[in-house]
Amino acid sequence: MPAEVQRVLFLTRELSFRGSSLMSLRLVRGLENRQIDAALVCSRLGAFDRTLLEGVRLHRIPGYSTPIWNRLILRTLLRDQRDLPPDIIHVLDRRVMPQALWLARNLKRPVVLTLCDHADAAGLTLRSGCRELKAIITVSESVQAQISDHSSIAGIEQRVILPGVAVPPDEQVSRPFQNSQEPVIGMAGRLEAIKGAAFFLKACHRVIEAGHQIRIVVAGSGPEERGLRQLANSLDLASRVTFVEGGVEMQAYLSAVDVFCLPSLQQGLGVLMLEAMAMGRPVIASGVGGVVRVIEDNVSGLIVPPSDSRRLSERIIELLTDTERAFRIASAGREVIRNHFHEDRMMDETLQLYREIVGGSKGAATIPLAATSAS
Repeated sequence: MPAEVQRVLFLTRELSFRGSSLMSLRLVRGLENRQIDAALVCSRLGAFDRTLLEGVRLHRIPGYSTPIWNRLILRTLLRDQRDLPPDIIHVLDRRVMPQALWLARNLKRPVVLTLCDHADAAGLTLRSGCRELKAIITVSESVQAQISDHSSIAGIEQRVILPGVAVPPDEQVSRPFQNSQEPVIGMAGRLEAIKGAAFFLKACHRVIEAGHQIRIVVAGSGPEERGLRQLANSLDLASRVTFVEGGVEMQAYLSAVDVFCLPSLQQGLGVLMLEAMAMGRPVIASGVGGVVRVIEDNVSGLIVPPSDSRRLSERIIELLTDTERAFRIASAGREVIRNHFHEDRMMDETLQLYREIVGGSKGAATIPLAATSAS
C-alpha cells in the first residue's frame, strides 16, 4: 500500500509572472488544502499577482541558489529541516538541482524534478554517482520528448502530469464581448522572444488596418519589453496598446480581455492559456508543443501557425465578427479545463507519485537511478 506523505519541500529559483510560477503556487496551496505540510523556498520574487500567495508558506532566501554563497545558506536550511524533514524534495527549477541534491543526501530524502518547457528538458544533464533523483515530471508529452535518452536518465521514472488550474463558478465568469466599449485583445507571460509578442503586435496592427477598433493589452515583463514598446510605436499602436506589469491581478485581467492569444514559437503546454480558458475566454494559440494537447481547432479554441502574424490577425477577426461563435468556443474551452485540466486532477496524480516514491512502489523508487552530483 502506498505510504502517506506528510511534508513536502519545494525548491525554485524565482517566482514571476509566468505559467510555471503559477503552477508551482497552485501545487503548494493544493497540498496545504489537503492537510499536507508544504513549504516553498525561492531566491527571488519578481512581479506577479501577490494574491496568489494566499495559503502558501513561502520562504524567500536570497542567495541560496547561487554557487558561491549557497553552501552556508544551505547549511542553515538543512539545520531548520532536520527536526521535521520533508518526505519529498520537489524541485521546480532544474537550476537548483545541485542544492536540492545536497539537501537530499544530508536528509536522506528523495528528489522529484518538474520540467515545464522544452529548453529545460533538452538541457537536462545528469552525472552518475547520486541516487536521490527518483522521478522527472513533465507538463506535456512534447516536453518529455525533449529529454535525452542518455543512460544516466534512462533509468529514472518519467511521468507526464498535465498542469491544472482552478475553474471559477459560472457566476464569476463574464461573457466575452459584453462590454459596450472596444473589444480587448490580450496576451500575457514573460516578454521574451520565444513567446512571440512581436507577432502578436503585428497581428493586432493588421486587425486595425482591416477596420476593426480594438484595445490591446500585453501583461508581463522581460528582456523584450523595451523592444516591444518601440515596435508598438512604429506600428502606430501607442494609443491602443497598454503594457501591464506582471503584478496585475490575474482574474481581473482575464475578465477584462475578450480574446486571449498565446503566440508562442515554442510552448511546453501553456498554464496562462489554461487560466484564460477556465475564465471563459476564447483562445487563439500557436499550434506548438503541448498546446495541441489542449485545444481542438475550431472547437475549444483556434490554432494558428507560429510566427504567422497574418493568420493570427485573420483568426482574431473571425471572433470579432462572430461573437456568438466566440462564446461557443469559450464555453467549450471551459469544459475542456473542467474535465481534463482541473487542479484537483493535478494534485491527485502528483500525490500518487509521491506515495509511490516514499513507499518504494514499483515504477518509482526501485528503478536504478543516477543524477547530477552537487558541488
